[in-house]
Amino acid sequence: MAGFAVVALVTTLADISGEGPAGFLGGLPSTGPIGLLSIGITQSTSAAVQATTLFPLGFAVTFAFLLFYTFPAKLRFSARMPLALGLWLLAAAAVSVWSPDDFGLSVSAGLGVSLVVIYLRWRVRTAKPMHITIATSYLRLALRGALGGSVVATAVILSAVAGPLVGGVFAAAPAVWSSSLYVTNRAQGVQFTRALTWPFMQTGILTVIPYAIAARYFFSATGVWWGTLLAYLCISPFAYVAWWLTNQRGRGAVSH
Repeated sequence: MAGFAVVALVTTLADISGEGPAGFLGGLPSTGPIGLLSIGITQSTSAAVQATTLFPLGFAVTFAFLLFYTFPAKLRFSARMPLALGLWLLAAAAVSVWSPDDFGLSVSAGLGVSLVVIYLRWRVRTAKPMHITIATSYLRLALRGALGGSVVATAVILSAVAGPLVGGVFAAAPAVWSSSLYVTNRAQGVQFTRALTWPFMQTGILTVIPYAIAARYFFSATGVWWGTLLAYLCISPFAYVAWWLTNQRGRGAVSH
């Protein structure tokens, strides 16, 4: 249900308000917290804590998915998306095989990879696309939510059955991002979705790894339900900064 709501809102905001608000909402922790919470409910709190071990590194790999998607300047969506997902899957599988059972290493490596990825994405300048305002409807909202929700649900199930350590990698799967880009491409075009990856990245790098750190602590201290809520509260200042960054105007005709 959460995946249904997030994808429906992200794609509708993209139609109404442009890439800034949509990118902010889509970049917030969503699939990951659902996956970690599901592991905690179906297995145990200790399993959820263990799943946070590889989550930051898994997020960095998922972060790279957005770079893989954006980088080819002239490529149709039908080739762009499979290429990005294929490269993400290879990288995620490599992390799963490696499976370093060290949270500090995961955070350090995840942050390092994320910073490199966002720098490389910043160097890829995309022309600010023309935004087409599209009227929404309950049917359009429901269809978009159903598509996104099914993708998110698949990622959550995979994270739950793969075991807590490997599940932490796949809990960070780009379910919301990939389904949001697919839906938005059909409404706004591929160049709009390339620009949308930048606010996704700005919000993601500011909120997701801090969420994982907070969740690991609070899961142990308060359990997965309260831990999830408190982790979200902890990242609210970072989310505010992300909101400010993703909704800046007047930066000219070039979008990062």
